[in-house]
Amino acid sequence: MMQFLHVQFQLSAVLLFFLWYSVLASRRKSSFIVCVGTPMIPDFYVLVFFYLFFLKVANLIIKFAVGKTSLLKLINGEFKAEKGNIQREIDFTYYKQVEETTQMSDNLDGELLSRFAVPKSNNNKWSGGEASKYRLTQVLSNYQPGLILDEPTTHLDEKSVDLLISELQYYYGTLIFVSHDRYFLDKLATKIWEVADGTVTEYAGNYTDYLALKKAAITRKEHESENYQREKQKLEQSLIKKKKQATRMSKVSANRKKRNIRPDRLSSSKQKDTIQKNVQKTAKVIEGKLSRLKEVTSPTKDKVVHFSLPKTLELHNQFPIMGADLNLKAGQNILLKNTDFQFKNGEKIAIVGDNGIGKTTLLNQIVSQGESIVLSPKVQFSKYSQTDYDLNSTSNLLQFIEKKSDFPEKIIRSVLHNLGFRYEQITEPVKNLSGGEATKVALALVFLRPANVLILDEPTSFIDLPTITALQDLIKNYPGLVIFTSHDRYFVEATATEVYEIDNQQLKLKK
Repeated sequence: MMQFLHVQFQLSAVLLFFLWYSVLASRRKSSFIVCVGTPMIPDFYVLVFFYLFFLKVANLIIKFAVGKTSLLKLINGEFKAEKGNIQREIDFTYYKQVEETTQMSDNLDGELLSRFAVPKSNNNKWSGGEASKYRLTQVLSNYQPGLILDEPTTHLDEKSVDLLISELQYYYGTLIFVSHDRYFLDKLATKIWEVADGTVTEYAGNYTDYLALKKAAITRKEHESENYQREKQKLEQSLIKKKKQATRMSKVSANRKKRNIRPDRLSSSKQKDTIQKNVQKTAKVIEGKLSRLKEVTSPTKDKVVHFSLPKTLELHNQFPIMGADLNLKAGQNILLKNTDFQFKNGEKIAIVGDNGIGKTTLLNQIVSQGESIVLSPKVQFSKYSQTDYDLNSTSNLLQFIEKKSDFPEKIIRSVLHNLGFRYEQITEPVKNLSGGEATKVALALVFLRPANVLILDEPTSFIDLPTITALQDLIKNYPGLVIFTSHDRYFVEATATEVYEIDNQQLKLKK
């Protein structure tokens, strides 16, 4: 479904110049605006920060089926809108979410590069996090009055995110960026714009403030919907009553005519005819009120998914996964040394730590039951993998998952609905899925395959905020053991019952 964004700003050139000059002269901290799209717009739940007075958007209409990156490219001038125009008073530097680091730069901020801890070795050996930090250093080393960042926290650990926040808080210029990291948003946003159904709604404050205001708006909408339902029911009951009354009076009037009413009762008959007409008139008035009554629908809520593991998958061992004197290496690099741990059944365990510290390697060691890993005989894993789907399948989405799951259709539909799939999408061929939708299918399969231990490695990296929220609820309601890694602090805080940190070659219980 194609949706349209229609935004209009009217700012004079004089005001633009004055605001530009005053900000640069005073060197005050930047004020950021966040624009949040809704899941109703396909692949467009975006968070966009920018100085309003540096960017003039006039009568702009954009199709958003192609996603948030297209919006950034539009603002950057890489292609034009179908209608309207964007007047850019400045040039932008654009940090792309996915881009190979093919060229090394000499003109870099050496201090920032050192603080990001980017190795001086060949860039072909860099991890995703190291490559991202190098590209961010390239962008931040050379000041431009305009800066566009597309998912800048992807692949970054907590320390690197904090460093990036400290740099951006004192960036003086037009700043536009997309991010699903709620901690990152809370630290930077001062204003939020919600883009939904072709309109823009402004919210003051950061992302947490936005959620509170949204919650209040939803509560108001629920009350309005309840009032609408009560008024509608009241009018419908009154209408039924008046119509029945009119029908009875009509029958009585017809019977009188058949019985040849005497002249002395004629005046009484006319009086009753007048009453009958008044009743019919009242019924029409009520019908008019019903037709003019503005419908207020109650906000839809996700259903809580109640998983039930079959008896054959129930784990009776209190600690189904244990590590005994575990030593773990990546090449010559020692990741864990003489480490012991016990993961209790039913817990939601987060493993955190810096980039390259060994989180993914530990998960792989557990799943493969490598050396020093002790598993309960009944452990059955389901691991999150973004490649765990077949885009060429001609089966529809529901059929595709039913072949891989033992759960009833009701549970499958609930999981898919909570992850953002509409009814019509569930019956569409899998091969028609977009990349973002295929990622959500991979997440759904983790929960719906026969298993009692779920493994998720950085599941929030390439999904939008509604999907992250749905994923939190699915993990919390899953009856088995869940082990996951994540750099998303809000996700870990909302989901994990225990948090382990890899530090100094040890796996330590942090929470």
